[in-house]
Amino acid sequence: MEIIKRDRVKPLVSERGENVRELASPSIASLRRHSLAEVTIVPGGCSARHYHRQAEEVYYILQGQGQMIIDDEVRPVGPGDTIIIPPPSQHLIRNIGVEELVMVVTCAPAWSPEDEILVGD
Repeated sequence: MEIIKRDRVKPLVSERGENVRELASPSIASLRRHSLAEVTIVPGGCSARHYHRQAEEVYYILQGQGQMIIDDEVRPVGPGDTIIIPPPSQHLIRNIGVEELVMVVTCAPAWSPEDEILVGD
């Protein structure tokens, strides 16, 4: 049995105000096919615009108000919303609220830096 304690996972912090905690993935557990992360974005912050060659992504919003951009479509998102992002859709999420935007993110196959392509904002 593998149990990963959230508070023992150091977040990766970007200059855009995005903090990513990789909670389960092949790099830290015995998983082979998918990954799970907690992402927190400060008010006014955003993810980088990017796409994945292979990975399907799912965002589940826990807290805060965001603006989801997938290709040319822009939609507001908030707690309880699930966002499906098929490859190779260009996407980013922006915190448009006054509190942190917190979400759970899954990828299948598992997230890898080789699969993520940054395209600029």
